[in-house]
Order: sequence, then C-alpha cells, then structure tokens
Amino acid sequence: MATPPTLTAALPGDRPLRGIGFMLAAGLLFVLLDTGVKLLGQDYSPIQVVWARYAGHMLVLGGYLAWLGWPRCRKLMHTESLLGQVLRGLLLFGASTFAYLALRDLPLLQVYVVNFSAPLLVTLLAIPLLKERVTLARGAAVVVGFIGVIIAVGPVDWRAQPAALLPFGMTLCFALYQLTTRRFGRHDHPLTSLFYAGLAGALVSSAVVPLFWTPIALGDLPLFLMVGLLGAVSQLALILAMRCAPASLVSPFLYTQIVWASLFGYLVFGDVPLLQVYLGAVLIIGAGIFLATRRT
Repeated sequence: MATPPTLTAALPGDRPLRGIGFMLAAGLLFVLLDTGVKLLGQDYSPIQVVWARYAGHMLVLGGYLAWLGWPRCRKLMHTESLLGQVLRGLLLFGASTFAYLALRDLPLLQVYVVNFSAPLLVTLLAIPLLKERVTLARGAAVVVGFIGVIIAVGPVDWRAQPAALLPFGMTLCFALYQLTTRRFGRHDHPLTSLFYAGLAGALVSSAVVPLFWTPIALGDLPLFLMVGLLGAVSQLALILAMRCAPASLVSPFLYTQIVWASLFGYLVFGDVPLLQVYLGAVLIIGAGIFLATRRT
C-alpha cells in the first residue's frame, strides 16, 4: 500500500508517459500485495506476514545489488544520514504492521480510503516538524479531505470494533515516513532509500517473528513468496515512476488503487462498500490531488 508522494518539480529528461505507466503498475501491485496479505492474515499472524514481506524485499533487492557488483553496491550504500534512513525504515515497518493488522479485520477499500488521507497529514505535520508554511487554500483542502475521512468511515462504535482505529495508526506512520524521506532521503539514491527501508523492517520483523510463528502449510507457501516478491517490486515501481516524472504529474494516478481495491475486495472477499465510502473517497482524493499539484 502506498500514498501519493509529495510535490517535486519537473527535471530535464523526464519521461512522463513512462512515469505514468510505472505509477499505474505500482497501484495495481500494491493492491495485489495487500490482497495476498489479507488472505494470509486469516490463518497467520500479521507479524509473520510482515516478516515475509520484508524478507522478500531484501532477497530481491539483495540479488539485484549483488548483480550490480561490489563497487556500485558500496557506492549505493552510502547515505548522508544513516540514523535518518533507519528512522524511515522503522516508520515504514510501523505503517506496514498497522496496515496488516487492519487488513485482517477490515475491508480492503476502507483501509485504502483512510490511507489516502496521509498527504493531508503530511501537510499538517510539516508545519511543526519542517517549519513549512501552509497557505489558506492548502489548509482548506486539508479540512475538506478530513471531512471526507469522517464521511467514509461513518459512525463507528470504537469499543465494539477497535480494529477500525488501526488504519489511522498506519496513516500516521506513513505521513511521518514521507516527512523523514523529505528530510533525510532527499539527496540519497532511490535504491539507497529502498535498501535501508527494507533492511530496518527485515531486521525488526526477524527479531520478533519467532514469538508469532505458525508453521507454514505447503499450499500457502506460494502466497508467502508472492507477498515477499510484490513487496519489493511494488516499491521499485513507485521509485521508477518518481524518477521518470515529477510527483505532481504521476501521483494522482496512484489513486487508481481505489478501483483495484473495490474490484479485488468484491471478487476475493465479497465486500460491497457503502456509498458513503465512495463519497468520502472523492473528497479525500480531490484534496490530495489539489495538494499534489499546487505549490500555494
């Protein structure tokens, strides 16, 4: 699962059509990943599924780095802020854990709609954390977006359904992850950021997964492998999209996840979303696109 990236400017040599294609692919891959996660979450601990996601991430990326050779690999491992990259990875791991816990009990689309509010939270948190200024127009967009969240979630008895709170923890971690990426990963190579984000999640999940381990049935092994593979490939598609075109152009295409989440939620799990979910999603997505495409 991913949220639309923050605004970046166009650069010489951008390939917008290729960037859009990679972003469309990323949207589909993230929903396929989360569909696999939800299926596995019925029989296995979300911590075990998170471990599979990050273990696969590091296996795929590690194989690619080995293919590049040690000199290039060593160069890619250099970062301006190791602690900052580790913090990014821990926040992404936290977001994944909240997301996988939520997906076990909630419909795909509901989790995605709340996740789409992360850019709104980024805009708010950037004020105290990055000392950024927010104009009246952008502030109004944030308010409209959060009204959309309230509409989409609807009236919930939090004591009877505590799982409904989990997507908000996921969204907070995603927002902080984006802010730390803006703060610490701005000058690092994309593969460097991808490596450290995966490494932090792999190390933490490997340390705790023995406490939650359930023997994997032979028939579920392909699904575990698919989750691991998609965890790496989906992130790589997102990074390639951002390298080919500015975020203001490609980020709205990531909202196609709502189409895939609706489709797979219905076909695989029989979920039929309420109209209010789509109405809220329209407000959230509209606000997100406004924030992604305007500087003031």
